[in-house]
Amino acid sequence: MALKLLIIHTDDLFRGHLAERMRRESYLVFEAHPEAEATNIIQRTNFDVVLLGVTGSYPNTLSLLKTIKGLRPYTEVILVTAMEEHSLYGSIQAMELGAFDDLLVPLDITALHNRIQEAYARKKAIVKARRSMIREKRETRNAG
Repeated sequence: MALKLLIIHTDDLFRGHLAERMRRESYLVFEAHPEAEATNIIQRTNFDVVLLGVTGSYPNTLSLLKTIKGLRPYTEVILVTAMEEHSLYGSIQAMELGAFDDLLVPLDITALHNRIQEAYARKKAIVKARRSMIREKRETRNAG
């Protein structure tokens, strides 16, 4: 099964080019504009990794990050930040809210691909551990 990747960014051209490049990596790629469109698609689809573009202010991005993690706690989120938008404080806040990484634009596609793979591996490990814990609880309950 292909890795499901959602790219959320306000810049349609950037988002489109990035989506095309990620499809060449054999990812199942979805695109969304921030705010209502992104929230709507996340409610309907369980993504493995989200690339969340930081445009404008960090508070808006952090709010969307909270929404994503609230709806899909196991989905890994990688922020994609333009150099002029970058804020160390904002980046730290994003990590505290559960972001996997914060990468700067221009992106090194190989590095991005590697981070997506690492985020996906982390998601799979967390989900596997969670399922194992649930199974153990069930077995303990049934044995007692």
